[in-house]
Amino acid sequence: MTLGIIGVVASMTMPTLVNNQKNKTLEAQFNVAHSLVAQAIKRMSSENIDLARQYCYNYRDRTENIFIRDFAKYLNVVKSEYGNTADLTKLGYSDATFFQSAPGKVIFNYDSHNNGAIFLSNGMMIASSGCWWTSGGVGLDFIIDTNGTKGPNKFGYDVFYFQLDKDNKLHPDAGDYLFATTDSAKAACCNFKKASTCSVPQDTGVSCAQFAITNTSPHDKTKKYWDSLP
Repeated sequence: MTLGIIGVVASMTMPTLVNNQKNKTLEAQFNVAHSLVAQAIKRMSSENIDLARQYCYNYRDRTENIFIRDFAKYLNVVKSEYGNTADLTKLGYSDATFFQSAPGKVIFNYDSHNNGAIFLSNGMMIASSGCWWTSGGVGLDFIIDTNGTKGPNKFGYDVFYFQLDKDNKLHPDAGDYLFATTDSAKAACCNFKKASTCSVPQDTGVSCAQFAITNTSPHDKTKKYWDSLP
């Protein structure tokens, strides 16, 4: 009887322990990725006064993948693809796109990764999103997949959206994202409960980076992001 009770308790607690360990791993990978990219951006910006203007204004043909080529010089790159990378299977992924933060496999906007990509020696992948407008001017956007082709390939878990604005600083969730400027809008754009709640529905998950950095849950500010990740 006692062994039976122990077995029931173990079967109930084991999934929670496994999930917690996975979340801790994702948190550690995110922190490493964020630090590594921030340092590379700092080095890159020391040689260029305005990165967003350099890559979004100065090229007449708007070939934003030039950014990812130059960015690669500041990182330990082992694999690169500088053409159109909208289809992730071209990079070795099993699926063509990333997925929203919501449950299941709801497709995330392929515009987040269609301007070239690089893989680092630690397995991380960075892909350029190109240039997008914010309230302060044009911004150079890119995504970070903290563990490369490994799953779950979902925004808010192992995939995060960033932007370089006119100050050359690394901003989470595209800095001043036009449709995610209020607390409610940002929470809607990092929804772990329901798909397509962002103002641009297929971008649900785009604002998760800022919650991950502050370690605050988008649904409950009293809870930590990485502890409450589904």
